[in-house]
Amino acid sequence: MLVVGDRLGGKYTLLQRLGAGGMGEVWLAMQEGSGTFRRRVVVKCLPQERAGEERLANMLHDEARILGLLHHPNIVAPLDFIEGEHGPLLVLEQVDGPSLRTALKMGRKSGNLLPEPIAAWIGAELARALQAAHAAVDEAGKPLYLVHRDVSPDNVLLSRDGRVRLADFGVASAVGNMDVTNPGSAPKGKRGYMAPEQAAGYPVTPAADQFALGRVIAEAADVLCGPLLRKVLDRATATLYADRFPSAQALAEALAEAVPPPADVQAKLSNWLLSACAEAFATTESGSSPGTPRKPVLLQLDPDSSIAQRQQTARPITPPRMLAPVLTPPRPPDPQLFATLDDPRPRRSRMIAAVGVVLAILLPLALIFARIEGVQIGAAFAAIHAPTGKLQIGSRPDGAEVYVDGKLRGITPLGLSLPSGIHQIRVGSLRLEKWRATDVDVRAGAEKDLEIDLSQ
Repeated sequence: MLVVGDRLGGKYTLLQRLGAGGMGEVWLAMQEGSGTFRRRVVVKCLPQERAGEERLANMLHDEARILGLLHHPNIVAPLDFIEGEHGPLLVLEQVDGPSLRTALKMGRKSGNLLPEPIAAWIGAELARALQAAHAAVDEAGKPLYLVHRDVSPDNVLLSRDGRVRLADFGVASAVGNMDVTNPGSAPKGKRGYMAPEQAAGYPVTPAADQFALGRVIAEAADVLCGPLLRKVLDRATATLYADRFPSAQALAEALAEAVPPPADVQAKLSNWLLSACAEAFATTESGSSPGTPRKPVLLQLDPDSSIAQRQQTARPITPPRMLAPVLTPPRPPDPQLFATLDDPRPRRSRMIAAVGVVLAILLPLALIFARIEGVQIGAAFAAIHAPTGKLQIGSRPDGAEVYVDGKLRGITPLGLSLPSGIHQIRVGSLRLEKWRATDVDVRAGAEKDLEIDLSQ
């Protein structure tokens, strides 16, 4: 078993384990060269308990071969590949920042969502990286027909200076790769981002990576995703691969046209990371745990919004359209007071005035006695004009999608203003592949908390 301080390959000293799973371990290490040369790198190796498995070793060999043929600023660069007593070791450049998954989670906790233009720019950068991968050739100049197959927020790395990197070609398919897919085994990749043909087990093409990238961008843009960006994402994530963009480069161009990047966008991404995800850099450098999340911001949504929504039951694979936050409905004008009228008054006017006086007296009395469970008098009076209640939705872990009556409303933790009545709430995580559904009775003027556990 590897531990901090182990020296691999004679020059890589392990500093901190960054991740571990059944397919491999990833370590932060210090490369030591002649003289005073030192450099932080990332070392990817086999789990020590599975170091003798040929299939896993072949996968690491394949990844090293593919990365050695790729040269693009938005793809994590390989630095070395060696065989040692601990098996094959793939050495990669260190990206001094969090994954997109971590950045989005921390941003949501602090109420600092990633701006849509930056999310679209990140998507365009990744699309250019994918275009380079899809067009890659081998040493003889023959096409590799490379498909990443695992584009997800976990495999998108953001550096401190605002650069974007695509990582982890461990399950990529390419001409010349050794056979790493067992007959009858599950498709490679993460279910929540798989294209329909990939999830069904059919051979994949670059269009499958485009679908996955569309879902990644939709997740990054969050509820701020506007109609122009949604239109691009709808095409990128079309159910039929023939309906998607002809190439990843075409997707990059469409993103830049729909949502032009702001001036000095790289610096703006860097500033956002340092403000929204400061804990991620502290964790990377010192190993300390992230700070306590702040109280979520209450998001008011119009329950009667006419923005088109795609229900998950209708198109379970295409990412649902996301609602943009809208203003709270304006407060109704205060009821007019009865004015004193000069006598003599016509009989009809006197009758109307008398009825008005009676209503003015009886209505407050009726409200006093018509106590609804959990609803205060002031809330009941307000409910006459706007019968809504508040629902606070949380999940373990955070970052789950929240659907209300089939429509995506946002990401947990989330506060909503909903019309009174029974609503179907569905909370889930594409990454965890877990969903929970329940009916919630929202009462006018009342506030209710709903906590969903997706950890088990």
